[in-house]
Amino acid sequence: MPTRYYNIDDILTDAQKIPAVFQIPVPGMGYLEHGRSESTDIKQGARLELPLWMAEPLAVSGESDNLPNGFVTVSPPAPFNSRVINALKANAINVDLRSQTMYFFRLGQRWVELTGDETLLDQILQAFTERAAIVNDYAYNTRSTALMTDNTEFMGKLDETEVKLFRAAHDASRQFKKWVSIKK
Repeated sequence: MPTRYYNIDDILTDAQKIPAVFQIPVPGMGYLEHGRSESTDIKQGARLELPLWMAEPLAVSGESDNLPNGFVTVSPPAPFNSRVINALKANAINVDLRSQTMYFFRLGQRWVELTGDETLLDQILQAFTERAAIVNDYAYNTRSTALMTDNTEFMGKLDETEVKLFRAAHDASRQFKKWVSIKK
């Protein structure tokens, strides 16, 4: 999915840090590595965390015989480490995705587009499907006192995609109940 220039969710997703290793030396860009204003070089093999918007073109640019992986090779970002993925496999509903990143599913989509990691795609899709059913249940049953006690804790674990899904389902439920009451 191409990013939309003025979409704040896309902008914030693109700002997520991606671990990258430089495959070539880069003259005059040492301030990215050191955080200083001095102009030094990035050495080959330097490990940096780059924002997705910068890491993506560097990872796919320069693909040739000498640089089959681009100018940088990227590793999965922290939200997709084995600990988080294993927790999602075990019980996706109880994983606090917001503590990983507010844009877990958007970042997952962009990461899969960049790397083509079908295994991660399957795991993220499975987790989203399981969580969406619970989000929908909460959205349609907000008057239940049992759910309302857990509602704040539950909502605090959702990423932005799930929050938008909750709001849409809750609004649809309210509108449906209003429509049904008019029909009577």
